[in-house]
Amino acid sequence: MGNESLISSLRQERDRFLAFAFCRADLLLELSEKHEIVFVSGATQSIFGRSVKELIGMPIDDLVLSHEEPVLKHLLSGMVGGVRPDPMNIDFKNKSGKAQPLSLTGYYVEDLEKHYFLSCKLPSAIAATSPKTNRQAGGAVVHDRVSFGKTATEHLKTNPEDKLTFIELENYDEFAKKLDKDARQELSETINSYLRASSSEANSAASFGNGKYGLISRPDLDIDKLTDEISKQVKAADPQGVGLKVEQASIALADSGISGGNAAQALSFMIQQFAHDQSENFSLEDLAHSLPEILARIKKTAERIIRVTEGGDFMIVFQPIVDLKTRAIHHYEVLARINDETGSPQEFIRSAEDLNLIKGFDLAICRKAIKWIQNNPSKQFNRSIAINLSAASIGDADFIKQLTPLLDPLKDTPEALLFEITESTRIPDPVIANEAMQTLRKLGHKVCLDDFGVGEASLQYLRQFQVDVLKIDGSYVRDALEDETSAHILKAIADLCRKLKTQTVAEMVEDEETTQLLINCNVDFGQGYYFGRPCNDISIFEEPDKPRTVVRRGETTETWS
Repeated sequence: MGNESLISSLRQERDRFLAFAFCRADLLLELSEKHEIVFVSGATQSIFGRSVKELIGMPIDDLVLSHEEPVLKHLLSGMVGGVRPDPMNIDFKNKSGKAQPLSLTGYYVEDLEKHYFLSCKLPSAIAATSPKTNRQAGGAVVHDRVSFGKTATEHLKTNPEDKLTFIELENYDEFAKKLDKDARQELSETINSYLRASSSEANSAASFGNGKYGLISRPDLDIDKLTDEISKQVKAADPQGVGLKVEQASIALADSGISGGNAAQALSFMIQQFAHDQSENFSLEDLAHSLPEILARIKKTAERIIRVTEGGDFMIVFQPIVDLKTRAIHHYEVLARINDETGSPQEFIRSAEDLNLIKGFDLAICRKAIKWIQNNPSKQFNRSIAINLSAASIGDADFIKQLTPLLDPLKDTPEALLFEITESTRIPDPVIANEAMQTLRKLGHKVCLDDFGVGEASLQYLRQFQVDVLKIDGSYVRDALEDETSAHILKAIADLCRKLKTQTVAEMVEDEETTQLLINCNVDFGQGYYFGRPCNDISIFEEPDKPRTVVRRGETTETWS
């Protein structure tokens, strides 16, 4: 074979190789041992805004955003030893400095001058559930509480040898107040990059806020070294050079002696509990040393929720919601009370949500409330009642399929049953949730959006969902007399709702002074101890000769239990 034929044959083989490579990639890079670009082919102009000639000889570090350098370093170091790492999303930058995410994988060939061969592809984003920003769970930033819980349980089903680690920066909120906005942002991005660089797939790290983080990593990851690095970054960001204490605890399912669905459920629950800022259910020290006991406690909690749900081991009580101007009762809110417990079942409800058992409990309350409506008709009094539905329930397509057959007995009197959508947890799928709400409304049931003003998505929900009633969170009502801003917000919400033809309810009404303020703010209805405490006997509100509860600020007088 002549020299020209040999060259032609080699070019053909090269072109064939590139054709196959580009079936899976948008860009191919070859790096020297010093990480300088020695070969590049593909969409260099559209991705980097640079020609091939400009890129040759450039260190690849110059093409990534600064906080992504640890991630890239981790990717390249992971190739040594014949390992081809899982694809990792890294933010590069174009010529103008704007971020350009690329999904990278590759191979290191020691025999070819110790060069690195990278396959780069424009990634398809995995959306995180938080609407705060356009975050990408698999991209430059990390998971939130909900998306990480799902990722962790799915990942650990097939990779039980991997570790789940919780990291907490002690007193982070107070520390963050000492930093300006740019410094906080830079520290957050740096910590996220270290976590992503350490995670098993570079998309299995989470930031929960308040200095709390989660990470899934290979079993050989040196967690102490990672937390030391994070500690150094925090200290460097501290204007006083002190930093914060960084605590961590890791779990390996293979060492726990528990596997299968129970372990996944328990892990999901622990993630939710750790992510809750106010959680005191376990410390990181407990988590590190007492996993079997914690899992047993979680299992016991789940069994109790199932037992209460299936056995109907709870009662319903009623609290009136009145027309503020006429003081006539408009309807009653139905509240659950768990048998053998006192007070609000808030902890029970939250545990049911975190363990994904809330849908069954919501359906159980619906059954009991519908049965009560059937057994307690009244021609003299209005006995319309409202049931709370968790955001997790209304955002689940299967829930509405199970609920609608239960409503058949009320097809002629749908006004007897209203639904309040609570935002104690985020609605997983707003589109499904809105379809469910409109299904209920078409059946004649009114829908109320509860806790308006406290959730970060409240205004977004008001835009996304068509509802009949809006319940304003009691924190605005409680502070309105002393706080002019809260009063202005109350009036603004009420005026907006009037334009949207949506009625308003104010919670936590405790006295006549607050009632008059709400009337002046154009709020339609009120609910609170001033109009009546929750009671299992609805007739106590209907018969004027029965004693009433009188509640004033700072003191409570009860005339029934």
